[in-house]
Amino acid sequence: MDRDRRTAFLVLKDIEENGKWANLALSEHIAKEGAGSPAFVRELVYGCIRQQKLLDYNIARFLKKPKLSAADRVILRMGFYQIAFMDGVADHAAVSETVTLAKAFMKGREGFINAVLRSFQRDGKRLLDDGLSTRYSCAQWIIDLWTRVYGPEKTEALLKASNTPAPLTIRVNTAKGSRDELAERLTALGFDAAPTGLSKLCLTVSGSGLLDTQEYRNGLFSVQGEASALAVEMLGPGPGDTVFDLCAAPGGKTCCAAELMNGQGSILAFDVYPHRVELIRKEAQRLGFSADIQSPADQQSGAQPFITLQTADSSVFMPQLEGRADCVIADVPCSGLGTLRRNPEIKLKEQSAAEAAKSLEELTKIQYNIMLNSARYLKNGGRLLYSTCTVDPAENEELVRRVLAELSGRQGPQLSIEKELQLFPQDGGPDGFYICVFRRR
Repeated sequence: MDRDRRTAFLVLKDIEENGKWANLALSEHIAKEGAGSPAFVRELVYGCIRQQKLLDYNIARFLKKPKLSAADRVILRMGFYQIAFMDGVADHAAVSETVTLAKAFMKGREGFINAVLRSFQRDGKRLLDDGLSTRYSCAQWIIDLWTRVYGPEKTEALLKASNTPAPLTIRVNTAKGSRDELAERLTALGFDAAPTGLSKLCLTVSGSGLLDTQEYRNGLFSVQGEASALAVEMLGPGPGDTVFDLCAAPGGKTCCAAELMNGQGSILAFDVYPHRVELIRKEAQRLGFSADIQSPADQQSGAQPFITLQTADSSVFMPQLEGRADCVIADVPCSGLGTLRRNPEIKLKEQSAAEAAKSLEELTKIQYNIMLNSARYLKNGGRLLYSTCTVDPAENEELVRRVLAELSGRQGPQLSIEKELQLFPQDGGPDGFYICVFRRR
């Protein structure tokens, strides 16, 4: 049996039955199964998720009885996706390998699987749809939200972008070398490495085995989206600054700030989950920075590491931090609608308009509280980064204006906007991302 297709099947079945995130399931099963071509596995898995509603709609056209098991759905999606979308896979190979999978995992169903795939072939591999939701495999509440905010033309552009693979970008550890130097080293190893268009810290890279290189093990770079690195670049922390990162895991922005600070100053980073705080510690140490997990009491005594990590809920005000920071990073929890091409599971979550509105209301309450707290942690003249990976104005521009109005109507920190940027994924590179930098005055 083809090990790569077997691995893809196990990943997709895990996602279908257990609700796992694709990136976690992929990492687990690729390692466990010893996939020969992880790139093929990822393309097949992410392709099936990105196109899931479209695939299901067309699979149903060839069924006499619509009810399928989870394994049936997964195997048929894999077969249909390879036939319809993977130009490098011959139709006969897609059918025969899918039937072989069925024999191994669903004995007795291989004849049914073969018949459905052959029917799709005889029909000319046509993919039909009944509207935008099916065509782009996206929940209707997202389409309704974007249509209301951006209109039908831009909504369809966003939907198209959500179905395109995201580029792999890495952030150069400038404390250990320049972007040009790293690009030369990676090119010599056989990778294609090119500077990104917006951030001066990143490279777009293609090629397999990037994380197996000595360059990665030695901490010369990290995998991070260009927009995420650009946000910290726009904030501009420097050597000697005191920086707070309030929603820090998995640590990309914390470590980006550390590199821009060249290891000089101090960073205090928080996350609400202890296991995610541990992820930050490991990543910081791989990059060459001292980092330790401490309780608030520990922080008051003894020598401190460059990066201090604590478990805390940043939506709750921490009075011991008031007025202490030169820079605060508030990369808040959000709907993630700017990252659908990386996290296609988000666009498959069905909910009613009322449920979507309630979820958004709860989310913006958390964002609002974190931003108000952030303002209070700044020194006079300090800078605050508020960022999200979404393209929903209610979480971005509208929330920012609401916080500014709240602060202007009472005593306490006053903020002014210095930089503001909304990125959209269809603009040709970064994810959909909102960046706003404030100064306390």
